[in-house]
Amino acid sequence: MDLKQLVLGVIGVGAMGEALTRGILDRGLLQAKQIIIYDVRRDHMETIARHLGVRAAADLPAVAAAADVVLLAVKPQQMDDVLSGLRGHVRRTQVIVSIAAGVTTTRIESDLGPDVPVIRVMPNTPALVGKGVCVVSPGATATESEVAIVRALLGSVGSVFELPEAQMDTVTGLSGSGPAYVCLVIEALADGAVEDGLPRDVALHLAAATVAGAGEWIAQGLARGDHPAVLRERVTSPAGTTAAGLAVLEAAAARSAFARAVRAASARSKELGEA
Repeated sequence: MDLKQLVLGVIGVGAMGEALTRGILDRGLLQAKQIIIYDVRRDHMETIARHLGVRAAADLPAVAAAADVVLLAVKPQQMDDVLSGLRGHVRRTQVIVSIAAGVTTTRIESDLGPDVPVIRVMPNTPALVGKGVCVVSPGATATESEVAIVRALLGSVGSVFELPEAQMDTVTGLSGSGPAYVCLVIEALADGAVEDGLPRDVALHLAAATVAGAGEWIAQGLARGDHPAVLRERVTSPAGTTAAGLAVLEAAAARSAFARAVRAASARSKELGEA
């Protein structure tokens, strides 16, 4: 499968479907004429198609007829309708990519056919700004070359990792839901600063910039083999301000709360897949 000849079909152009499409176009991986989109919200679909210069499909079979790779960028609750609309129209030579939380490759294969290559993906919302994390899990018949094509497309919006599908629900609870946890952290940091006298807009911008910078600092540390705990110790002076703040967080069991949040989101992902 050659990127120069490949046609990508995107089913569902909500925030994530649109972000992935824009990223692929912005990076020059595909030309607009190589992308066809479909969304049940026809006015929305046609608006996106005009803005991006891509084709709008009349229905789901039209996407299946045109595309080499079909991206299912829909919510788990919409998956049954989408699979029903595609059934009987997909080919063994196509690759089906799903970003629906909790929906397994086995479930999609059982609907579309056991020989259809399926790759499950969990992206996250920083993909909207090209800083996302995407984790891919190939199904039973997806080949290495097909996975490589999907990884190349996803790389347009951030980092790409490959993990066994058995770990995908945990990935959903961590990197999939993680940006929302970070939003809560930023809100909380800003709240504390506001209580101490900072204007809220200043506090929010400082908190957001601090989290973004800390993320990059930690990523570089991990690349060198430095655990975040080591980095934290380096900036925590005995009896200093950071030590005082960390003591409050540990006393409030903040670490445990975040760990439980990841596990709760993971459990919910499993429930969505079983619904």
